[in-house]
Amino acid sequence: MLHRFLDNSKRISVIMLTMISLPLSLRADLVRLKQGGELRGKIVTNANEVGYRVCVRTVTGAIITVHKKDVEFETRRPLYYETYELKSRLVPETVEAQWEMAEWCREQRLKRQQEIHLEKMLAIDPDHEVAHRLLGHVERDGKWASLEEHMLDQGYVKHRGRYITPEEKMLLEHSQEERERQSEWMAKASLWASWLTGRLDKQREIALENFRGIDDPLAIPGLQRHLGEQENRDLRNLYIETLSQINDSSAISALVRMGVFDGDRGLRMRAIEKIPENQINFAVAEFVQHLRDSQNVVVRRAATGLRTLGSSKAVPQLIDALVTNHSYRIKVPNPTTGVSIGPGGAVSSGGGSILPPDIQAALLTGVMSPDNIILPPGAQSFHWETVNIAQQNPEVLEALKSLTSVDFGFDERTWKLWLLSQNT
Repeated sequence: MLHRFLDNSKRISVIMLTMISLPLSLRADLVRLKQGGELRGKIVTNANEVGYRVCVRTVTGAIITVHKKDVEFETRRPLYYETYELKSRLVPETVEAQWEMAEWCREQRLKRQQEIHLEKMLAIDPDHEVAHRLLGHVERDGKWASLEEHMLDQGYVKHRGRYITPEEKMLLEHSQEERERQSEWMAKASLWASWLTGRLDKQREIALENFRGIDDPLAIPGLQRHLGEQENRDLRNLYIETLSQINDSSAISALVRMGVFDGDRGLRMRAIEKIPENQINFAVAEFVQHLRDSQNVVVRRAATGLRTLGSSKAVPQLIDALVTNHSYRIKVPNPTTGVSIGPGGAVSSGGGSILPPDIQAALLTGVMSPDNIILPPGAQSFHWETVNIAQQNPEVLEALKSLTSVDFGFDERTWKLWLLSQNT
């Protein structure tokens, strides 16, 4: 068995060396067929067949011709992409092998592929320092985290590509005069919002007229607090209407936030519909940011927003968001060992446990009397655990299908190959 393994390993090595030794000027084009399957090699042009046939010269020198109508898409790409696909399928699930693959990707300038193998190293060895540092992670209190997670935990915010304190961000964004105007708008929004929910019809009319006349971007923080964050649906709807009057990117950002965070689907859709045509590109960029949100529901709502806006510029990011990872806190029953309360209140170790550990300890040491314990039928103690789940996002897939008119399901690899074929 060992000899057979070594023979296979040598054979694989020879194949890899052969592929690597081929000049990078050669191509490893790919033709995806509608009925499934792929042709790889070099797409060659035949003057007599241009327009309705596709010819592929394989690595053996044979030429395969297929009708254009049978082709899903074709993409032309350098040889090292093909080499990577072959090599990556043969990489053992060990830290050493993944490291060698990551280094090869670095030499070929395949940054995203390098990160994939560094992440696989961490899946095998979560404390691998080199992999963490190459991924840009930082160590804090014995735990590794991404730079963004670390800085956000420290209370910093991201502003124009760098991390600063919230106070610095406010000073950078607003002058003293602007902050004073913001405070004035905050007071006005508070007063007018109270009139809207008050008893006097005249005050309600005045408040509505005042809100409908706002076009100052500095009023947005006050509008958000006193309209957008209220439980009253009519107030939140008025917030959306008022934002649509403000010709500024901050108003578009606020509409996008309503489009992903508001709990009312009708209001979310209304916020998206209020984004003007000349601000679509900016709104798309804002929605794309939410595709990376830690909450799965936000990712899916962001995809719905992108589908509604109808811009294909977000297709690459939507492909990356087909399946996203999210953490959840779940309630898990404690093990059924510990203390039991017998007849007459006798306390003993072992047996079924339905008590938290601190209560168990108090009973066994005599600090607490069994008379103080009332056990409901079927009582069970629990603890909380964090689990990470990879989730498919149907709304992301629907957005991709709507924007591209093709459907590869949740097959991220095929989506990326198709996208490459469109770009080339």
